[in-house]
Amino acid sequence: MSDMITPSLESITVRAKYLIFEKEFNSIQKKLRENNSISTRFHIFAPVGDSIRLVSFKLRNKNGKKKDYNIYVKELEKSRVGDVFLFTLIVLEHLDNGLLVDIECRPRMWYRIAQLHESTFSENQVQEAIIECKSFVRQIMSMFKAKEVEPVSVYPIIQRTEIKGRLTNLGLKVVVGHLDKAEKHITQNNFEDSLKSSRTAFEKTIDWEMKKRGLGNTDNYKNDLERLRSKGFLDKDTT
Repeated sequence: MSDMITPSLESITVRAKYLIFEKEFNSIQKKLRENNSISTRFHIFAPVGDSIRLVSFKLRNKNGKKKDYNIYVKELEKSRVGDVFLFTLIVLEHLDNGLLVDIECRPRMWYRIAQLHESTFSENQVQEAIIECKSFVRQIMSMFKAKEVEPVSVYPIIQRTEIKGRLTNLGLKVVVGHLDKAEKHITQNNFEDSLKSSRTAFEKTIDWEMKKRGLGNTDNYKNDLERLRSKGFLDKDTT
């Protein structure tokens, strides 16, 4: 028998980033609305800016009348907790070769925790919920032949603005600039240039660490790392 656990909302929220090779956001929403398997399963909310939401329950009956909220809740209570409840797509950036989008998927378990105040589920139910959300995200993105930029996964997100803010506050604005270049290159399939920018960001960070620790730079970054290790600032595995 599967153990019972109390998942957090964050631990069952699936996220990813993709590059969709469409020039306009309108093309994305049109394809979602024209897909029968989606339009019959989900209520598609009107876009807010360059973002769109799919919710897994129809808010109206077949005759067009709005459902009573209690009926809506009962349907949720009877449904499998692993079914997809909410899918959100937000355009982050308009690039020359397409749209960089942020994806979020929540299972019905999420709603039952947040709104119905349920708290305990089996480990198998939690795994099912995560797997189904991952599968749904990949299914939707395959419609657009989109390219995965950040993997479909459950992981704590530190927003880019927060990361940039932290680095800038440490005096590492130049590192932020190179990381921005690396990300832009990778979304445009410029892998060699992305690696170069990533390496430069890394090297600038090591320079900063050496200066911060009062250590003189050596003749290469491998030796810089080894010096940081020998002085106790890095362990062997990190080095």
